[in-house]
Amino acid sequence: MQKTEKKEDSTTATPNIAWFSLRAGQICLGKKPVESDFERLKSLGVTHIATVQTSEEHAPIIRDRSLAAGLEWLWVPFMHPSSESPTEDVHLHQYLHELSQMLTEGAKIYLHCDGSQHRCSLLFYALCHYCRIPSSSAYNALHSFGANAANNLLRSELTWAAELGHIAPKM
Repeated sequence: MQKTEKKEDSTTATPNIAWFSLRAGQICLGKKPVESDFERLKSLGVTHIATVQTSEEHAPIIRDRSLAAGLEWLWVPFMHPSSESPTEDVHLHQYLHELSQMLTEGAKIYLHCDGSQHRCSLLFYALCHYCRIPSSSAYNALHSFGANAANNLLRSELTWAAELGHIAPKM
């Protein structure tokens, strides 16, 4: 597992992509893509967009724009572990398995939620644990995406995500 970076040219608004190698693929965390981002993401090597949002957050629009740009799309309608109606763990286990399988097949996944990157950071941390990366290495990997990815998460949230990844059955 290693982190590699792709540089942007100075004419684009899409930020650099910090890739984290996992299995045979790579994954990155990013901001919620806007209409002008999809072709650029594809040109940077992204093969899959994984949207950690609800339908109320316009996930279907991101699906349509991803597919129109020739990108695969995975919907992970995950709210937050402490929300009043959290996604059932069984669904989250399935999403972890799907992400892991895509990475095993060599996908380059752009994982995003909203501008805070809170939910996608938690999901990434859970995915690392699902792939049996130790907590200290998973936390360092999370930090490789920038201070906000890791520093804005509570210890209780990290514990929840680690447990989610560990208890998810290998399908």
